[in-house]
Amino acid sequence: MEKKHYTVGEIAGISGVSPKTIRFYDEKGLLKPVGYSEAGYRYYDETSFVDLQKILMLRYLGLPLEQIGEVVCGSTQSLEESLQEQKKLLNEKKRHLDRVIDAVEKVQNAKGGAIWENLVEAIRILEISDMVIKQYRSDENLQKRINLHNYSTGKQPFSEWVLEKLALSEGMDVLCIGCGNASNLIAVAEQLPEHLTFLLTDYSEGMLEKAREGLMAKKAVLEKKDIKISYQVTDANCLSVPGTYDRITANHMLYHVEKRQDLFQKVKRLLKADGMFCATTVGESHMKELHEVVEQFDSRIEMPFQRISCNFRLENGREQLERVFHKIECLEFDSDILVDAAEPVYEYVDSYPGNAAEIIKDRKQEFIQAVDEIIQKKGAFFIHKSTGMFRCRL
Repeated sequence: MEKKHYTVGEIAGISGVSPKTIRFYDEKGLLKPVGYSEAGYRYYDETSFVDLQKILMLRYLGLPLEQIGEVVCGSTQSLEESLQEQKKLLNEKKRHLDRVIDAVEKVQNAKGGAIWENLVEAIRILEISDMVIKQYRSDENLQKRINLHNYSTGKQPFSEWVLEKLALSEGMDVLCIGCGNASNLIAVAEQLPEHLTFLLTDYSEGMLEKAREGLMAKKAVLEKKDIKISYQVTDANCLSVPGTYDRITANHMLYHVEKRQDLFQKVKRLLKADGMFCATTVGESHMKELHEVVEQFDSRIEMPFQRISCNFRLENGREQLERVFHKIECLEFDSDILVDAAEPVYEYVDSYPGNAAEIIKDRKQEFIQAVDEIIQKKGAFFIHKSTGMFRCRL
């Protein structure tokens, strides 16, 4: 059956946009016609409506035309897949807007000196939150950072150390808040006790998808051990999950949470009487040598995680947790990084949120040369890690 063709005016009229808009997207290479009439008029078909719908949605989400072109022109998604992806992006934007609205309401309701304090907090959320959301939309940047930690000097991998400190036993129910791509869980799947139940939660649907994919590769192991895993998209700032748990984890993510005290109160209610809340984080000196090299190389490169992580570090986490939990211990993971190749260091810096990727890609060879000089001079690039876990009981 011959495909129906549409003129510029017809596709514009059906879609509710102007013919000028259709021609603009053609000029930008985003919505190319499928053919031309003998008189030179552009023709479009039903696939053009799918592409137009993607373009309009991505424009609404604020993506630049260049990035939209990469998504639309390089995509082989069906309409259903495209709509599902756009739904995810819209949900992320909705959750971010909810945070911004909440911050603005705090400013409106504040009195006296608290007005300024809440205004500063609202500005910080506007500046950082959207950057963090984009950073964790997929696990690509997270994986780049994990790769550098493969050069750890620790006696055991971090994932095994975390498992040891969790002290899991058969039949436990475990809630993971902000699970990311579940790389720690995937790494120790073979070492888990039997008959466990996990609920993995994260703000990002993209992260949960990666977690599912990774754990599917461990399906045989998990089934043999009778380990059940479920997933839920949820914002830790307004955590809402069913049940109670023997262990609740929050690994390297509490510094992203604005409403930490609210979250701690919810964790307290979700813990069983003899349960334990385990939260990993970093210290003030974490990756200090790398940050110094980046600063010296190009002071324009933003390193927002240094600002973000100060919200909940090994140095100030206890005082925040003590408002809710009575028994708290801080355990430090003894490990540093000793890397003998420049490429993993470059990839790590390239993964920074903000302007790092844009700046460092233009100076890649210069940066690699600078790191190589350190490696040649000292035998390896030493980077101190300051990482640990708070274990909290009621």
